[in-house]
Amino acid sequence: MNINTILKKFTSCIIAATIALLVSGCNNDIFVENADLPDYTDISIEGDGGLWSSAFSRKGLVSISIDDYASNVKNYFTYYGVNGDIVDADCPPSELGSIVYENPLQSYSIGFNGDMIYITSNYNATFYNHISLRLHYDYGAIKYINVTFTEGEALSLVGWELSGDILLEENFEQVTHSSSFTNNTPLAQKFEIMPFLNSKCSDTVIPTDSWARGLTLKLPMLTFNGNYWEWREYDDIRLGERRNFSPGWCTQQKLTMDVPAYTKATVTYTLHYTRATQSGCLIFQNPTVQQSFNEDVTWTSIYATSFDYKVKYE
Repeated sequence: MNINTILKKFTSCIIAATIALLVSGCNNDIFVENADLPDYTDISIEGDGGLWSSAFSRKGLVSISIDDYASNVKNYFTYYGVNGDIVDADCPPSELGSIVYENPLQSYSIGFNGDMIYITSNYNATFYNHISLRLHYDYGAIKYINVTFTEGEALSLVGWELSGDILLEENFEQVTHSSSFTNNTPLAQKFEIMPFLNSKCSDTVIPTDSWARGLTLKLPMLTFNGNYWEWREYDDIRLGERRNFSPGWCTQQKLTMDVPAYTKATVTYTLHYTRATQSGCLIFQNPTVQQSFNEDVTWTSIYATSFDYKVKYE
């Protein structure tokens, strides 16, 4: 099942659950009128299936918004009107029925009905997560509901698949270094350098969707072992974050030159870098809703794979 089908299914369930909750809440809270909230309300909701509700005042309410969320997650918010249709984020409070946040990592909804507000966490596969709901009134008051969603069951990485062949871009980059040795003795000396010791290699796994950035997983990475490319597994790969390193084999390849007596030798060598790219997907499972989904990713590794050099004697 692909991710779009899963999210549509989740959204339908969330909306249905929210409507049912609002209807039942309407019966229980029929006598609540314009109950005002304090300026700051701090609440904690269980990540998997938690619920909080409260009376609040609609008198003079001019806007409802969510503060302090990153711009790269805005596309996971959907705003629904009182009739269940999708509306803009700046919808007037009198016409706003619910706000739904949803991706494979987290799903919660904020529903409004009469003078009641309902916050439901469907699942939270992240660490503790915080949002701030802001209610702005025409008399200048701003009421904040600061919500902490506790950590629920984590996503499970159940596998990965590769798509196509590895794309190798030879001579993607060239970096030149130089090193000198002066022999002030009457005997010939040997000058030894390790060209790859100065190589700056990197790798990364870039997910297509922003929600996956920052996940730390045990993953195979495209690795050049000094002779050929291979897949090697690592425990702490953070999606979307580049690792910079020198390869473990960098001291194994040496360049040795004879330097005559009373002579200075300068070695200039150029490292030739190759960029390797592989497309594929990671296969996750959300244990709370028992759904699997794929996240498209791109592996990219850049290694110094060869060098050339010249020696100048003075």
